[in-house]
Amino acid sequence: MTNAWTYRRADRAGIVELASWRGAGSLGLRPHFHDEAQIVLVLSGSRAFRINGATVTVPAGHAALIPAGLLHAPIPTADAETVCLNAYLPASRACSSLRVMRAGNRWRSVDEISAEHIREIADDILSQAPSSPAGYTDRAKLGVALTESAEPIGDIAAGLGRSREGFSRLVRRELGVAPHAFRLLARLNLARQLLRAGEPIAAAAADAGFSDQSHLTRLFRGTFGTTPGVYWRD
Repeated sequence: MTNAWTYRRADRAGIVELASWRGAGSLGLRPHFHDEAQIVLVLSGSRAFRINGATVTVPAGHAALIPAGLLHAPIPTADAETVCLNAYLPASRACSSLRVMRAGNRWRSVDEISAEHIREIADDILSQAPSSPAGYTDRAKLGVALTESAEPIGDIAAGLGRSREGFSRLVRRELGVAPHAFRLLARLNLARQLLRAGEPIAAAAADAGFSDQSHLTRLFRGTFGTTPGVYWRD
């Protein structure tokens, strides 16, 4: 058992990246979100997530879709063994909450799971998902306002006709974290994207706004379950 996430670039159309886990239980990580939609396929054991104050468990033989931008915190589990595949897909059709469905026990290992299987699972989950509720687009706009502007939080708040305190409360309510925390998670996602593209770790840290490589490494490992060095080599 490796007890670590192993990431690899996908050579499959329509899939950005794959990550696999095989180990005792599963790893707890800091709350975070992804720029891509994430398919979680559990072959044995279980995965659990804390989302909007509730715990969602994905047992063996089930798959979940975590929409792009959804804050979630993986919770450690105590199974004797957990085998899981994460597939990251470009964000496309809107889905505002984590969805879980039965996928069956068709695979003995993650290597048997094809790109077609992953896309079928995503399509099946999305076909059962309700339409995005009112306010979903507004939440997405909040995220864009925080990540596409380098202005101080107070200036962004003023531009939206709100006080800094009122804006911070709005962001916490709609996005799940304070404005500065959301920006930090967005920078971690940027660093991950740069590393995936082959940029050296120190350069990725600087370009994503981290003080140095060790600063990025500490936060990256606690958020994504591996170090930038291991991720960059995979």
